Amino acid sequence: MNEHPALLAWDVEIQHLAKMREDLKSRAEFPVAAQRLATNMILDCQQDPSLDSLLKDAGRTVAALSAVCLDASDEITLEKLRRSLSGFSLVSRGRVRSLLAHLLYLGCIEICPGSTHTSRRPRVYRLTERFRETYRRHEISILDALQIVEPSAKTLIDNLGNRQVFDALVIEQGEAFRRGSPQASPYSLLYSVFMHRLAGIQIIHALVAEAETFPPVGPISLSAAAVGKRFRVSRAHVTRMIDAAVAHGFMEDREDSLWFTEAGREALVWLYASRLAVHLSCAARALRVVSEVVRSAA
Repeated sequence: MNEHPALLAWDVEIQHLAKMREDLKSRAEFPVAAQRLATNMILDCQQDPSLDSLLKDAGRTVAALSAVCLDASDEITLEKLRRSLSGFSLVSRGRVRSLLAHLLYLGCIEICPGSTHTSRRPRVYRLTERFRETYRRHEISILDALQIVEPSAKTLIDNLGNRQVFDALVIEQGEAFRRGSPQASPYSLLYSVFMHRLAGIQIIHALVAEAETFPPVGPISLSAAAVGKRFRVSRAHVTRMIDAAVAHGFMEDREDSLWFTEAGREALVWLYASRLAVHLSCAARALRVVSEVVRSAA
């Protein structure tokens, strides 16, 4: 497909993610793209309560992605969701049933008409049309950040209303994030401090989005009470999270103000470069899969 060679150049195997990260970090557009991604994630949560709940921690986030991916490629059942989530190494086997129930409670999935649970056949679920549209808008928010680095990502934004294009993109993302999950092990402490705690990644996004530079340099104005109210968690929860970030060397307390340490800034660069790189790779692969669909729609 010759119309979009720039985006297709990002079609790289996930095992080469380190090289992709270094390429991204060397680009002048990277800090802007990282802050755009953070800003868009916060806005998405403000605009949709169900998405806000699902992006509260890593387990809920990958459960949502897995459900969307299964709906696009196969079908959603408890066991298939369990197998999908096992590849991320982020969710215990025992938590999967409660995550499925949470997706159902939020109206993200519904029981397929005629589906009943028996010993021979598990109950089958599908995405609700409302949540599919919510997730489509969420994907556009991600692509909006990608196009700062790679403007031809706009091709997918323009075509994401096509179900084939949407399905191709989320299937690629499900596979890529599962394959790339082991690469996060050097930053397991970052996950335990922030991503596995309720609203932790949202607080990171807010700090990154509102900073003057990326990665943030200088004092951070942070009120545990205000942050807790904003993200619907307790003040004590926010305080424990910040204390853990200080204890593990990601932040430090200087004269009653918080600063990201060099290790903290390095972790943020790794996190946002990794996410942008994976999403760029998935966008490239999805575009290659649906090239004829996109060409015919042009």
